[in-house]
Amino acid sequence: MLFGAITAACPDAGVPFGNASGLYCVAFSAAAKSSTSFLLNNLPPTDLPNRETLFGVVGGVDGLEDGVASVGVNLSLAAKATYPWAAAVPQDIFDEYVASYAFLNEPRTNWRPFFEAVVPPLVENLATAEDAIAMVNGYVNSSVSVWKSLGVSLKSSQTPLIFDPLSTAAYGYASCTGISAMFVAALRSIAIPARVVGTPAWRGDAENGNHNWVEIWNATTGAWDFIEGRPSGGGETLTNPCDKWFCNPSKFPTTPNNATPVFAARFDRHTNLSVYELAWDPTNLDVPGENRSDYYMQACSAC
Repeated sequence: MLFGAITAACPDAGVPFGNASGLYCVAFSAAAKSSTSFLLNNLPPTDLPNRETLFGVVGGVDGLEDGVASVGVNLSLAAKATYPWAAAVPQDIFDEYVASYAFLNEPRTNWRPFFEAVVPPLVENLATAEDAIAMVNGYVNSSVSVWKSLGVSLKSSQTPLIFDPLSTAAYGYASCTGISAMFVAALRSIAIPARVVGTPAWRGDAENGNHNWVEIWNATTGAWDFIEGRPSGGGETLTNPCDKWFCNPSKFPTTPNNATPVFAARFDRHTNLSVYELAWDPTNLDVPGENRSDYYMQACSAC
């Protein structure tokens, strides 16, 4: 079994977390405070002027005190306390790859309540993240998936016009970036850590095109496995790198002068020193990105 199924019932509506010693419970209010602090301490520069819009303010307009980020924190913690596969996810992984409201530099929208209404019915009675991922992506039943539920298909050359999850759902299509962000949103809505990953230029040359896909955190290994949202590439698994259409020596040569750069989008601005190179906004250096080039070169050059 790729992803463990762990059930942890915390007393008094607590939230389970995992570490090297096992599972422990945190009071919901304390967990919300911790996750909110992480997000506030790592706000992207472009989001700083919108802090109150994102996190709300006491006595807000018309009595609404919540913002996009604060709603997301509360819903993500509720999901973590609900799904058995989420119990062992550590606090740092949860904060950055589940509770975070952002994926890249997309418009900030209230996407989480929308996906909370769409995705959970797909994974009822499932016990493992592996099964949930396959179901959401349409690999258990091709007629049942987040893509079928929302009528979303792949349409090239849409970023940056359409790439936040709600726009993708509204239009019914997106290119690989929007498909990836929507898949990440769907997984985060059921407390599965996920992030967008991609290259701004195949073989280091922008004329060769770019591509984005998804990495999903594996609670058993502590590593990141990769896959595409099904509209971008069918017949893929989390266990075999070589079943991705792009994972091959022609896309990932081992020669340094034409190597393919790959970055995984992050939210942590302090422990991460590199940036996610945005093909559609190349001068924007505000999205942190973990450099994954060596991993993909090694994995895909062997295919």
